[in-house]
Amino acid sequence: MRLIERSLGLAVQGAAIIGVVALVVLIGLVVVTVTFRAIDIAFPGTYVLQQLMIIPTVSLSLVYAAWKGRHTRVEILTQKFRPEVARPLEALMLVTGSIFWIVVGYAWYQQALIAGARGEKTPLLDIPVWPFRTLMVAAVILMVLVVFYRALELLMPEKPKASET
Repeated sequence: MRLIERSLGLAVQGAAIIGVVALVVLIGLVVVTVTFRAIDIAFPGTYVLQQLMIIPTVSLSLVYAAWKGRHTRVEILTQKFRPEVARPLEALMLVTGSIFWIVVGYAWYQQALIAGARGEKTPLLDIPVWPFRTLMVAAVILMVLVVFYRALELLMPEKPKASET
């Protein structure tokens, strides 16, 4: 179990770094675009680059949020229950919610295959689209793995706190 947690943790850290870099690039593009538009200078293709940078920023942020347990949960309900009831219920909610992401991931996988087969490229800049679509699919796969791992953790017996030993 520790090996799985360590491997997933390293993958999530890598995803988080890529997501942060994408966010910094996105912010930089927006600042440059807005600043130069204010003085009537336009750089063709900046909106295309911004759209591409949103993909890793959002998809990899979701992975990090799932790892940290900061995603949307129904705590209003579960905090009213005893831990032996709340933990399996939270695990069930995680697994049920991941079904949505599995369907989304499969749809994105299909789109990535189509984009790759067509040789789809962005307008103006001719940047291939398939790597970004593939990154979305990889992020969803990693997020689903993290969610299932967290659900499995919730189903395991609770570890005693350091103060209880």
